[in-house]
Amino acid sequence: MFFYNKKAMIACAFLLAGFFAAPVNAQKKYNQRQTRQLKNLSQTYQQKYAVMRKNAYSRAAKTKLPLRVVTKGGIIELQGFTKTQGGVPLYFTNFNVNAARSIGTDKAQSQLGLTGSGITLGIWDGGKVRNTHQEFGSRVTQKDGATSLSSHATHVAGTMVAAGVTASAKGMAPSATLHAYDWNSDISEMTTAAADGLLLSNHSYGFITGWRYDSSVGSWRWYGDPNISATEDYKFGFYSDYSKDLDNVAFNAPFYLICKSAGNDRNDNHSGSHQYYNGTDWVNSTAFRKKDGDYDCIGAGGVAKNILTIGAVNDISSGYSQPSDVVQTSFSSWGPTDDGRIKPDIVANGASLYSTESSSNTAYGNKSGTSMSSPSVTGSLGLLQEHYKNNNSGNFMRAATLKALVIHTADEAGNADGPDYQNGWGLMNTKVAADVITNRNVSSKIEEETLNNSNTYTLQVNATGSGPLVATIVWTDVAGTPVAPALDPSNRMLVNDLDIRITRNGTTYFPWKLDPANPSAAATTGDNDRDNVEKIFIANAPAGTYTITVTHKGTLSGNSQAFSLIVTGISTGTATCAVAGGLNVTNLTNTSATLNWNAVNGANSYDVRYRTQGSSSWTNVNGVSGTATGITGLTQATTYEFQVKTNCASNASAYSASSTFTTTAPTSCISAFPYSESFESGLGDWTNATSGDDINWTRDSGGTPSSNTGPSTGSNGSYYMYVEASGNGTGYPDKVAILNSPCFDISAMNNPTFKFDYHMYGSRVNNLKLEVSTNSGSSWTQVFTKSGNQGNNWLSESIDLNSYKGSNVSFRFTVTTGNGSSGWQSDIAIDYVRVEAGGTTPPVTYCDSKGNNVNDEYISRVQFGSIDNTTGANAGYGDFTAQSTSINAGASATITITPTWTGTVYNEAYSVWIDFNRDGDFTDAGEQVFTQGNTTATSVSGTINIPSSVAAGSTRMRVSMKYNGIPTSCETFTYGEVEDYTVNITPAGTATFANEAEQRPVSLKEVVVSPNPASKLVTVKAKAEDNTLVRFALIDINGTSLQNKRSQAQNGVATQTFEVSQLPKGLYLIKVRTNDTQKVKRVIVK
Repeated sequence: MFFYNKKAMIACAFLLAGFFAAPVNAQKKYNQRQTRQLKNLSQTYQQKYAVMRKNAYSRAAKTKLPLRVVTKGGIIELQGFTKTQGGVPLYFTNFNVNAARSIGTDKAQSQLGLTGSGITLGIWDGGKVRNTHQEFGSRVTQKDGATSLSSHATHVAGTMVAAGVTASAKGMAPSATLHAYDWNSDISEMTTAAADGLLLSNHSYGFITGWRYDSSVGSWRWYGDPNISATEDYKFGFYSDYSKDLDNVAFNAPFYLICKSAGNDRNDNHSGSHQYYNGTDWVNSTAFRKKDGDYDCIGAGGVAKNILTIGAVNDISSGYSQPSDVVQTSFSSWGPTDDGRIKPDIVANGASLYSTESSSNTAYGNKSGTSMSSPSVTGSLGLLQEHYKNNNSGNFMRAATLKALVIHTADEAGNADGPDYQNGWGLMNTKVAADVITNRNVSSKIEEETLNNSNTYTLQVNATGSGPLVATIVWTDVAGTPVAPALDPSNRMLVNDLDIRITRNGTTYFPWKLDPANPSAAATTGDNDRDNVEKIFIANAPAGTYTITVTHKGTLSGNSQAFSLIVTGISTGTATCAVAGGLNVTNLTNTSATLNWNAVNGANSYDVRYRTQGSSSWTNVNGVSGTATGITGLTQATTYEFQVKTNCASNASAYSASSTFTTTAPTSCISAFPYSESFESGLGDWTNATSGDDINWTRDSGGTPSSNTGPSTGSNGSYYMYVEASGNGTGYPDKVAILNSPCFDISAMNNPTFKFDYHMYGSRVNNLKLEVSTNSGSSWTQVFTKSGNQGNNWLSESIDLNSYKGSNVSFRFTVTTGNGSSGWQSDIAIDYVRVEAGGTTPPVTYCDSKGNNVNDEYISRVQFGSIDNTTGANAGYGDFTAQSTSINAGASATITITPTWTGTVYNEAYSVWIDFNRDGDFTDAGEQVFTQGNTTATSVSGTINIPSSVAAGSTRMRVSMKYNGIPTSCETFTYGEVEDYTVNITPAGTATFANEAEQRPVSLKEVVVSPNPASKLVTVKAKAEDNTLVRFALIDINGTSLQNKRSQAQNGVATQTFEVSQLPKGLYLIKVRTNDTQKVKRVIVK
């Protein structure tokens, strides 16, 4: 028996870190009596474990045992002590060591349109999920107030419900809602959630069992109890109080399926000095202890009867085709249980899954373990409940039905047909399971029945004769009675023993069974008296009538037993017309939409009806031959609902559940310029395309997940938009991603110009394309394209829009990813998108200038204002016009140029030019702003003065270094390098960034502006020393001060708010200063 913390109860099998439950309109509701029983049971568990935890914490304090330890290897948290002589501490731990494709969920998503929409999932784990991550939107809620962020919990949550902002991290149920809890008080919280209608939960954690290396003390520890066995931890395979409680919750909530990971204990081993717990303290020992596993190494939570226990196998990137594709990970725990039952139930990918991380809102990473396989399954189960609900008038499957469906349709794994103690019943196949639902009462049976005492259930079926006849039953059994702690007690935990048989022409077919005394032996058939799962497989069953019977041994506890039956390989003779699923809307405008749905087998046509939400009358569109129809004449900014009915040859389905959509408001184009978007606070008004492409653009900061491709930071801040070309290790060859701009009204602009920075670095970079539309996206004209590797630098482009003046224009960036074995090295990024007036002349071009040989020397660093650029040789010329600094007309700033010599130090000479009149050359008077004759100095510096007469606007700065002679502006010389940058000249008195890089903040530490972009209020928080007077100014792009405020810093922060709702849309500056420090931030008003 186990003694454990009331909140940690679920941890025993740190399996599937998420739980699925539908929202209020999509949950299973129990009757009043059942709900009251579950609530009472929850209260009982809460009181029981509160006492246990109190005693455990008291004992831990006396023996100086830690309550919670967080290391790089994971989290452990004390839950109680074993009820053995002396008692061994019981700690929860997370089970850490390309999932959708491996288990067929990708096909269920794409072919059936299943996303988890309208389904709520749940997760119990070792801490708080980072619910602000960009993959979650507002869909994740921490229900229990946990505050300690957990990398493991966030990763598991992403595996379940990540939206796919980064396509390679898309979760199994990307539209589902997630409720999160930490693992303390799990049993009580689960019972309450089940009473409220929870259908599925995920638990990727369990008790530490057997060997574990404790990095906090630098020693191996053995968690067995020498009083029971000095060589093997008795808790492996042992049916404990914790196992019983899990089974009891499931029995009292028959629609609630608990998913747990099998654990990662197999092959844990150590020889030599280690520690074990002697009842009062950890003590050193050199005694021999067995390796954990191979067989019988699943902990207490995973051995429960009524749950789904999931093991981990390696990724099958191309999808399953044969049993040998399924390869066990080195760590996944194997059965049997001590009483010989088959565990794990199922396996899924648990090796190197890419998912969300907790370090930031855009962080991702890879993890391995059964912790990772279980959320893959849990998320996929949510899709199956969604599909069943769509096809069965809003009803859900019982937990036993769902478990039977998954076991029935699993792909064969292992060396022989049938189940085994390594892979359970096989590799989950979500798509095949969904097909059984789709074809219910056509080529499959899904029956939910109850067997009374002394009765027999009988069902006759007609085998097709074209494949196997398969029948599976699962029942939620009465909880077993744990025995006293012992090593491998064989006492049966099965209470109600049901038996399935199939007979035909005097032949009886029996279910699979395994021999726990010979765990590696292949499965045989016969009477299975251990498991509450039985499956009969008749290979190549001849066509004809077969009789399925379900009976029981002895007397049924409770006088009856509910069970679920799945049958395939049959023909019912009567085709049922299924309800269409996957309803969605595309091509949505303010007055029209295209309504879509998934095809139904046997459908001749479809009837569609739609109405304003809340209206009593429908508009009908009957006899649609395809799976889409367009509707027009809608009212703008209005919510509608639509339903679809399937018409088959002999009958018709009911109408589907409603799907809603809202027409768009009239297009409001941006008309305040200059416009700028650097994606620092989100996508702004930019959106990923919803049709016509394969994958999405992703907002990111820092480097992209793949090496040797993509930028390391934004060109105008930290963030940028890019297309990730790799996913789950398989890549995205020749995939298309489209990013759409807002609408711009450029009718009043002089020489309108569209500018952007782009980054195309990687050995397999394919193509970036920019298109413009003047008719709201009905047609597009290409205005820019670039292909191939452009180097590891941000580059700039300027598009003349004069030919589109007088129109409302919108833009879209299209990326096509690379192909081949290195196609993942083709990440393409954009940043700092602007729409602005080009001045009185169209954009200009500049002469070429470069050094032909950079083997001996080159410019390695340029510092000017906010520009601080460290680079390599750049093949003699570096286009860094994507990097800019702002400086007032009439002001001055210091430039510093640092060379690098690869060997001998040579004389170098330098020149810097700024094209003040923007005529495309550097030959006008005063445009050569700095020179330095031959020198071997390790850096050269000088002051650059900006004439007060220079007009405001952006222009080019050229920096040139030449061996043994001062360079000219358009010269190509033998040795040295040339680099170009952008300088933004602002009117005299305007706040600029010119000297920001040179400032050394003293009293002013940091400035944060939010929200950004903003439409109503902008809050500015300045971190400063207490009692420092901080001045705030809101300034327009022309340098005019619009609002001025001041406040004193208290508790390290000074805060002010600016009202911007009455300001024209566009770019503004916020200047924050103290007596010794000044900082300037950009803000967009939208």
